[in-house]
Parts: sequence; C-alpha cells; structure tokens
Amino acid sequence: MIFFVRTAFGLILQSTINPLNGALLSMMAFFMCIPELVFKGGTATLVTEITKDNKIIDGYAIAGGVTRLGTTGIFTAIIMSIIAVKLYAWFVKKNIVVSMPDTVPAGVSRSFTALIPTAAIALTVIIINGILMAFNTDIYKIVAIPFGFVTNLTSTWVGLMVVYFIMHALWIVGIHGATIVTSFLTPIVLSNMQLNQKGANIPFAGEFNNCFVTIGGSGATLGMVIFIAFFAKSAQLGALGKASVVPAFFNINEPILFGMPVVYNPYTAIPFFLAPMASMSMAYFAISMHWVKPMIAQPAWPTPLGLSGFIGTAGDWRAIVLAFVCALVAFLIWFPFIKFYDGKLYKDEQAKGAAEAAA
Repeated sequence: MIFFVRTAFGLILQSTINPLNGALLSMMAFFMCIPELVFKGGTATLVTEITKDNKIIDGYAIAGGVTRLGTTGIFTAIIMSIIAVKLYAWFVKKNIVVSMPDTVPAGVSRSFTALIPTAAIALTVIIINGILMAFNTDIYKIVAIPFGFVTNLTSTWVGLMVVYFIMHALWIVGIHGATIVTSFLTPIVLSNMQLNQKGANIPFAGEFNNCFVTIGGSGATLGMVIFIAFFAKSAQLGALGKASVVPAFFNINEPILFGMPVVYNPYTAIPFFLAPMASMSMAYFAISMHWVKPMIAQPAWPTPLGLSGFIGTAGDWRAIVLAFVCALVAFLIWFPFIKFYDGKLYKDEQAKGAAEAAA
C-alpha cells in the first residue's frame, strides 16, 4: 500500500486530485492482473495446474504465499500504477466525474469523483489483459522478458562490472546514476535475497551495493573523504572533507560529488569508476567462494560501514572484515589520484594567494 501511495504522490501534482484515490485505483489495477487466465471454450478461465514444479490454484500461483504478490510483481505494480493514476488524473482534469453539491462532505464527494475513472481504469485493464490473453500470455510474462535478461546479467561478475560502469558513467555527467540504475535492480536484489534465505548463495542480493561496493557513497569515496579531511594540503579540499566525513559514514557523498567536484572532473573520473568495480569484485568473489555468507536481511542503506554487512548477512563477522577490506582497496585506488589533485589545488591556492598579496 505504501508503494502505491508513493507512486500516486509522485505522479499527481494537481491539488484537485486525491492521491489516496490514485493509490487505491493503482492497487485495484494491479490486483486485476494477478490471476492467471486462459481462453477455453471461448471464455476466460482461471488456470488450475498442480505439478511437481508448479502449483496454480484458481489462477493464483502459490509458493509460500501468492507468488505474484512477491518481488516478481514489482514491475507490474509500477506499470499498473502509472496507467491507473494517469487515467484518473485525466478524467478529473477534464471534469469527467460525478460532481456532488458543495454541501456534501469532502470525503464523500471525493469517493463519487472516482466512480467514472474507476470504471474506465477497470475496463482498460480488462482490455489489456484480454488482448494479452488472446496471445497466450499476460503482463507478468511480458515483463519477465527484459527482467530475465537483467537478472542473468547481474548473476555474473562481468555483468555487474557493466552495471557499475553504467551507474558511475551517469554520475560523471551529473545524472544520479545510483537512483536510475538501482530502480531497475531493486526487484532483482530483493528476489535474490529471498532465494538466499532459502539456501542459495547469490552475491548480488539485498544491500550488497551499500554494504560492500559504494562504501561512503557512489564511487566508494569513504577512505578518500577521510584522507582529505585530515591530510589534504589544499584548504578547499580540507574544508570540504571535514564537512563531508560524517555523511560519508552513512553512504551520503553528494557534497563530494558536487563540491569537489567529482562530476565532470577528469582528475577524479578514473578512480570514481575503478574503486567501486574493485570493491564489487572482492565482495562478489568472497561470497561466491563461500568465504562470507550472502545477504539474507535488508539493513537500511545508510547503515555505517561493517555494521550493514553484519546485519545483512544475519551476523557473519567476516562480512565486517570484508567491508573494511573493500573500503581499504577502494581508498588505495583513490590515493594517487586524490594526492595529485590535492597538490594541484594547493599550488593553485598558493599562486592565487601570492597574486593577491602582490596586488
């Protein structure tokens, strides 16, 4: 329910449109897509199939609960939320609604406002499901095609290298790569974490990214921030480091990305790419080779270094060691580049000070 409310608030900007109605209509559209249907004898029939591998009863796939209500339904929920909210907003803006007198309480009036949009949304979802059913598929199976490709990509070391390259390439040009890329990866890491809870050993699961890879924020900048906070010669870098060191422990480094800056900065681009790739590689192979347990719990992303891995692996002390080793390796990659950049800024500051003194 929280997901649908957040989606509705994100899509609805007009004050005359009730976000709660949008959330409820999104949920309705999503639930209409859950049952598995087939055409049989010219009518839509709920699928019932009980085999060794599948258990579908009256259209609902069951595996420790209704399968389609789990992580596999996140993308479908997003699509249905967009469709439902956009239709609802269009009907309200065009005033194609049941209007009530001003004397009617606002809560009651809003309920009637949603009647016509509700019918339109339900009819739209029925048509979409009917068309897909005619081709012996449904929206879940359609979504599973690109989802399966991305899942296979993230199950390999090479695939994850590509993922982190894209994430940081977006950052370099000023686009929040972490938000964009992880929005597609969230269903995958949640699904992988669920599989790990059942005995699998998948490295890329849960908060793998914030626990072991982007330590201190995108670019794995924690060690670098600590260095400039206490050892930088440049007054600019030193002040920036001191202001950023506490947020960095909680994986927040926008002050560094835009204050140093890292964005559009050729002096920091190489370590910004290489550091997270190196830390990802270490964590990936450590978990793959069973040196550290996989992620089976979901710590909050700002959880500090070491503690997040300890919580995510349900108490494996080796995850703490791995997190610190990943942070150290990332810093060693950063060190020669930030040392050179610090020296350059220091010389520029000295030259500027001399010029001002001469003037």
